[in-house]
Amino acid sequence: MTGQLSRGSLLMAVLGFTLIAATALSRWVSAQQPGQITISVSPTVFELSANPGQTLSNSFRIVNGTDQPLTLEAGPKNFTASGEEGAVNLTEEETAFSLASWIGVEPAQVVVPARGSQTFDFSIAVPDNAEPGGHFGSVIVKTQPIAIDATGAAVSQEAGPLILVKVAGDIVEKASIASFSSPRLIWTGSPISLETRVQNVGNVHLKPRGTVSIKNLFGNEVTNINLEERNVLPGTVRKLITEWSPGFTVGRFTADLSLVYGADNTIVTASTSFIVFPYKVILPVILGLIVLIYLLIRFRRRILAAGRALAGR
Repeated sequence: MTGQLSRGSLLMAVLGFTLIAATALSRWVSAQQPGQITISVSPTVFELSANPGQTLSNSFRIVNGTDQPLTLEAGPKNFTASGEEGAVNLTEEETAFSLASWIGVEPAQVVVPARGSQTFDFSIAVPDNAEPGGHFGSVIVKTQPIAIDATGAAVSQEAGPLILVKVAGDIVEKASIASFSSPRLIWTGSPISLETRVQNVGNVHLKPRGTVSIKNLFGNEVTNINLEERNVLPGTVRKLITEWSPGFTVGRFTADLSLVYGADNTIVTASTSFIVFPYKVILPVILGLIVLIYLLIRFRRRILAAGRALAGR
């Protein structure tokens, strides 16, 4: 993964709540070069639970994928959701959901040999008066910039796991379907994208699950598709895409969404409808029928005469 690096860079992750399997953050301070450096992190996501006053301990591994030693520096940061696609922003700011100030990490700096790896141990000291609900952060491991050519151009990279902690107490699990939609008229056969936007109005992250049932004009179920499971942070909206490949079909269809979330398996529902009209297949057939009818009318006398002649043999 390459790009321009800055202290406020984005940590792109697939939160695999699946905050949907997450990926390592990486950005570059210069354009991609043959001498690029690569580090990777495992695991990419921690989902933990704690009580106020409790200390949690865990570890992750950074792998040096280059042919030279790398000096790595590690430190905690907070993150917040960025948009509705599952990306997150690293931030120095403190919010009600911050975690960085509770995190300690060792070693803070280390040299990792070429093609080697390093384990980083981190602890989370939850304050006695910690706000119940979700708290989110990361331990970011950064390489020191390395010159890659005679011009002095240098590259650096960051990687780190996402850490999501649920603090016990007055937990509020509450979500709604902000919207469930599809194109009203679909001119091609496939795929058809159904967009679900889930809003989390509680104080802890949720990973909703559910199904989309698609029925035809007569109310018969055509297919049943599992909704992708992704984490939704408190106070945010997460977009989930469900695709259906209907093949050759024509008509009006209804999609019914049933979403389940939280420890109490709360269910919320929504519906949308759409019309499938694959014109690339249907229009040639219609045109062919028009041409056939025209020919039958235009040459009906000859056709009738030929039929009588054949019948008289």
